[in-house]
Amino acid sequence: MSAPDLGALVAARLCHDLISPLGAIRNGLELLQMSAPVATAEPGPEIALISDSLETALAKLRYYRLAFGPADAQSRQAFGEAVQVTAAMFTGRFTVAWETRGLDMPRATARLIYLAILCLEKSLPMGGLVRVSMAEDATRLTVEGRRTAPPSELWAHVTDGRPIADLRPDSVQFALLRQALDAAGHRLVADFTETGAALRLTEASPLPA
Repeated sequence: MSAPDLGALVAARLCHDLISPLGAIRNGLELLQMSAPVATAEPGPEIALISDSLETALAKLRYYRLAFGPADAQSRQAFGEAVQVTAAMFTGRFTVAWETRGLDMPRATARLIYLAILCLEKSLPMGGLVRVSMAEDATRLTVEGRRTAPPSELWAHVTDGRPIADLRPDSVQFALLRQALDAAGHRLVADFTETGAALRLTEASPLPA
C-alpha cells in the first residue's frame, strides 16, 4: 500500500470516528432544548453558540472525509450529497454553486472537485462564489468578481508538478490535489485574473508510444 493511500485511510478513519460522538452531542443538545421549560423554550445564546459550532464541526468532518479519504475507481458520488456537503461546509463570503444537476459522478472525480474547491478557498482572501459545471469532456470551476491571491508555488505544483519548498498544514490540499490528479489520470489547468479564476479538469492525454 502506498503512503498516499494509507494517509487517506487514516483521514477517513479519524473523520468517521469523530462524527459519531459529535452527533451524539447534537442529540443531547436537542434533548436539553426539548426538556426546557416552556417559558425558556427559545435557546439562549450559549446553547445557540454550541449548536452552531457543532454543526460547523460536523460539516467540516463530512467534507474532509470525502476530500481527504480514499476514492477507488468503482465508487460513485451522488450529486445530491455533493450539493449538501458543500452547502454545509461553505457559508458566508465563500460559497459553492453546482450548475450541473441530477447526475452522480465517479468518487475520484468528486474528490478532485472537493480538493480544488479547498485550493480556491485558499486563493480568494475576500471570498467568492465558485460555480461548478460538469460535462463529458471537462469539469470547470469558475469564480468571478472578487480579488484573488493565488499562491503561485502551490498552484505550479498542482498544474506542473513542481516541488514545494515548504509545505504547511494549511496548504496540504494542494499536495493532495496533485496526488489525486495523478491517481485519477487527470490534469488541471488554472487561470487567474485579479478578480476571477477558471479551473479546468480533464483526463490527461496519453503519452506517445
